[in-house]
Amino acid sequence: MSKKLIRLLTLVLAIAMVAGLAVGCGGDSNNPSSSDADTNETTKVDFGDVNPEDYRGTTVTYVTWKDPDQNEDGPAVDKFEAKYGINVAIQLVSQATYVSKIQSTIATGDQGDIFFENGTFPTSLTVMQPLTAAKINYNDPIWNQDTIKMSTFAGEPFLVDAISNVWTELDICIYNKKLFEDAGITTPGDYYAAGKWDFKAFEQACRDIVNYYGKGYTGGQLEGNSILGAFGCTGFKFENDAMSVGIDEHYYDVATALARMSDEGLLTCGSGTFGEGKTGLAITNAFGIKRTGYFPDLNPDNFAATYVPTWEEGGEQMRTGIYRGWGLIRGAKNPVGAGIFLREYLDVNNYDLEQTFHNSDVANFFFQATAQSGNMLYYHDQGIALASGNQTRWYHAWNARSAEQVQGYLKSNLNVMNDQCAKANAILKSEKEYFEANK
Repeated sequence: MSKKLIRLLTLVLAIAMVAGLAVGCGGDSNNPSSSDADTNETTKVDFGDVNPEDYRGTTVTYVTWKDPDQNEDGPAVDKFEAKYGINVAIQLVSQATYVSKIQSTIATGDQGDIFFENGTFPTSLTVMQPLTAAKINYNDPIWNQDTIKMSTFAGEPFLVDAISNVWTELDICIYNKKLFEDAGITTPGDYYAAGKWDFKAFEQACRDIVNYYGKGYTGGQLEGNSILGAFGCTGFKFENDAMSVGIDEHYYDVATALARMSDEGLLTCGSGTFGEGKTGLAITNAFGIKRTGYFPDLNPDNFAATYVPTWEEGGEQMRTGIYRGWGLIRGAKNPVGAGIFLREYLDVNNYDLEQTFHNSDVANFFFQATAQSGNMLYYHDQGIALASGNQTRWYHAWNARSAEQVQGYLKSNLNVMNDQCAKANAILKSEKEYFEANK
């Protein structure tokens, strides 16, 4: 591991400790043990009232669609088993049928222990239970307090995530620095450093790429939710245990501006040619800078990353991303063992960081960005689609309609969106009643 990356990681962990101590002022806090960055080995962790030795020889079942043997978490799982003597059974299911499969295992009594929330809320509540049974110390500085706060429902938290966990999917701007530098074009990173990384600069960067390289090249490849979230927009909001439509006049302005750029051939939505080296930038989540991420074929040396642009110069820098975390499956057979596992599985120190990210620069940026907290905008379009059975992705509207049509299209479908919310809220109401009755 490079010395630069080691220093950055040490700083991140120091920030995490301070943040954790601040939120834990009302009670006891467990400081995370120090780590040897060169060997990536963690020392003994204080689990509070839980003694991991009491769970040696037991099994924890993690239900996921990502096989650790094929990803960077494989060694972390192996290390956990060797250290604590707790067996980890991996139950692989399709991501597309994740919740429904777990529902069927609960019905037969064959459910696992650990749930991986990846934008399936609120339907996920039908197969989850509060984290209370895991006996997790929420004041441990390793935990991302944003996740605990955003997942609190009916008065109890359902999800945890660690600060700078390598699975964190905070939205960022990834750019091909070779394309920018070869053409002498101002990079997104340069705009950000100058305090000018706003929509105007974003549009200019995309236009410069297309103008310089010509046919076959694109300015920006965007994930619909990511770019809207960057500019402070979300199709659906979750507040006070209920969903509502989040589309407003600002949303219309942003969607129209993006549609205009799409009309001019400056942008693509979703899939594109960034991974082929023919697109200037991508607004997507941090999975894009991982070796196992969206762009495995692009030269690792060409990756660079910075924050998402703001809507206006000097405007609020948004932190946005998918509703994600790890929790307990309803009726989990080893909930405390699951809590022990998550404390270690989500600890960045248990991963080989040189094998995780494309290069040290993007790794350093990842830790810098994910060490921050507060003011997080989560989007729920995927969860709303699952809950309602209506798979329409409204965040694609700017790419599917012209600048003159997109606002009218969205307004004409507000009744459909409200119906989607109503179906999601029916689930929320039913599950809230269930959890309150079973406290």
